[in-house]
Amino acid sequence: MSTFVRTAPGKFIALALASAALVAGSGCSAFQAPQARPCAWLDGTSDDAGHLRQRTVVLVDRSSSTRPDKTTAPAARVPDWAATVLGVRGLAMPELEGRSLSVAGFDGTRATVDWDVDQASVTPVKGNDKLKKDRRGARRGCLEKRLRQLSSAAPGTDGTDVLGALSAAAVQLGRDPGRRRVVVATDGLTNIGCADLRSAGFGGMEEIKATVNRCREAGELPDLSGAEVDLVGVGRTARGGLPSSVQTAWLADLWTELCEATGASHCQVVPAARTRQAGRTTTRTAKAEPEVRFPAISERPTGRGTTINLPGSVLFATDRAELSSAAHAALDDAARRIRDLHPLSVAVSGHTDSRGSEQHGRELSLARARAVRSALQQRGIAVASVHGYSDQHPKCAPEYRGGQPDYRAMACNRRVEIEVTVRR
Repeated sequence: MSTFVRTAPGKFIALALASAALVAGSGCSAFQAPQARPCAWLDGTSDDAGHLRQRTVVLVDRSSSTRPDKTTAPAARVPDWAATVLGVRGLAMPELEGRSLSVAGFDGTRATVDWDVDQASVTPVKGNDKLKKDRRGARRGCLEKRLRQLSSAAPGTDGTDVLGALSAAAVQLGRDPGRRRVVVATDGLTNIGCADLRSAGFGGMEEIKATVNRCREAGELPDLSGAEVDLVGVGRTARGGLPSSVQTAWLADLWTELCEATGASHCQVVPAARTRQAGRTTTRTAKAEPEVRFPAISERPTGRGTTINLPGSVLFATDRAELSSAAHAALDDAARRIRDLHPLSVAVSGHTDSRGSEQHGRELSLARARAVRSALQQRGIAVASVHGYSDQHPKCAPEYRGGQPDYRAMACNRRVEIEVTVRR
């Protein structure tokens, strides 16, 4: 806008040139506003961030098991960590105000946890209700964009170390009094250190307790005394085999026990995540990692037919003979396969590992075999006989190495076998 002054009655002199000169000296055009940076609050630490009594840390798993690759079908559903994090309780913009916020991605080592958002102070917004809503909406959009960038960034190592990420969070939270919160979006499939799941059997509280003790003895448990910890998305992978509902429940129990062992005041483990369609992926993941495999249905030829192997962790909860919700899909597949074989006869046998008494093992394995027989009969499959063998016929041995239990071998031995005899 030009500025005018009255110099004589009825006459004005425009000072446009002077105004233009002033604007030019400031480095801006007369018709340009300074460039807005609505997300600048995420990029720096304010003067009071270090003194805030409430701190929130968000960690996003960017390891290869959480992201699609060229083998993933475009229509497949994969974890959407940004949407998952923003749906966690207490992370709405009004609830973050007055706190410091730190955000980082992680993969296979604590050393790769780089704080993309480093104790940014989330100051309360000002203005009327509409302005507050608009400004909070803009902030949420900035945080969502940053979370998507972090989750899509290539991993720096070929592994997943959730405990290492939690150790980095403990340092970021500090020891000052006040509410301290950690939110981790992860599938929980750690394959490094004391909680390496590549040797897990995915069944039994005894295995979980042994893992926690091993981590405690190794000094790998972070000190999160008094902090609130949420792990979301546990068991939700982007590729590879998905865990059954029983296996997912075991994984959630494991992370609950590990979390509580850190001294956290609150531990919540959620085996669910918001998802998105994978779409077409044209590039390979920069760092592939060792795969954590879940026990799954398999079959092998025998002298007179085929034996279908159903892992116990797919069908049953620990020390139980009631079929889990995930078991029904597995038994549907087994029934279809049996029909394809045109069987002369079908026999079902239950097997357990060597823990517990032999009598208890026989009773449990027989009850499990009977449960599978009933399920097959409901699907139109006649079963000629059932047997409970306890640990008399191990499939994987030994179950102990150097005095230590081999949980994968134990899980291998906990199974129900369907022997299908066919015409030769």
